Formats: sequence, structure tokens, C-alpha cells
Amino acid sequence: MARISAEEARAWAEGTKLRISSLDSFLVAHVEAEVIGRLQVAFDTSTWTSNTTTPNLIRTIIAKFYVAWLYDRSYSEDIEQGNNYADRLKINAELLMTGLLDGTIELPGVPSITGSPVFYPTDASSAQEPTFDDPSLGPAAFSMGMRF
Repeated sequence: MARISAEEARAWAEGTKLRISSLDSFLVAHVEAEVIGRLQVAFDTSTWTSNTTTPNLIRTIIAKFYVAWLYDRSYSEDIEQGNNYADRLKINAELLMTGLLDGTIELPGVPSITGSPVFYPTDASSAQEPTFDDPSLGPAAFSMGMRF
């Protein structure tokens, strides 16, 4: 099942130049694979399986890329240098993707799986008592500035 609907794609298409009555399942599957593939390093995308479970911003990105590729494919013989509107859609979708990946844009209610690494003293794992199974736990055996 596609993550976007024909209506969502139609929102980004100019009705007199590109009429979208249904989605090209082959094209939409490849566009979705690209978008989800890039975002899975930052988000748990396993639940994004339909248009009801995929966040709105992700559906917008998919729809923009889909319509841009559809424009390029439809008008490829007419324009040698590409379609300006398709290029703008791709650039905008790419900016949204980049913002999601670098953390400048957030998905409301969707936690990111990337984060800053945590080290001592913020990470309290080394403050535990050493055990037989893991003798590396406990206070540091040495630190900077110590003399041996």
C-alpha cells in the first residue's frame, strides 16, 4: 500500500500540465524506498507502512519527489535542461530531508533514534561497583594529570 494518495500528489501538480488520477505504483514504490531508506538512520520507520501511519511531513516529501519525477518523465522530450518546477520540488523536498536528518526540523511526536553520545560524568555506567562479570565497572583507575 502506498504511503501517499493521488490527492496528496495532485496537490503539488499543476492541473493543466499534469493530471494525476492515480499513482504509478512502480514509481511511487521507488520514491518511497529512497525517502524511507535515507530517513531510517534517524527515525524508526518500521511503522510507516501506509498513508495513515506515515507522518504528514514524510508524505509531503514523498509526494513532492513523486510529482517532480513524474514531471521530468512526462516532459523529458520537450525540455533539454529539465523542468524548472520539478527542480524546485526536488530542491524543497531535499531541504526538508536534510533538515530532518541534521535535526533542524523535527517530526512532531516522532522521536529521533540519533542523539549525542553520552560520556562520563553524564553517563553513570562507570560509577557502578565492579562485578565478577564486568570488572571494568567502578571508578576510573587513572585520570589525566595523575603521576605514576
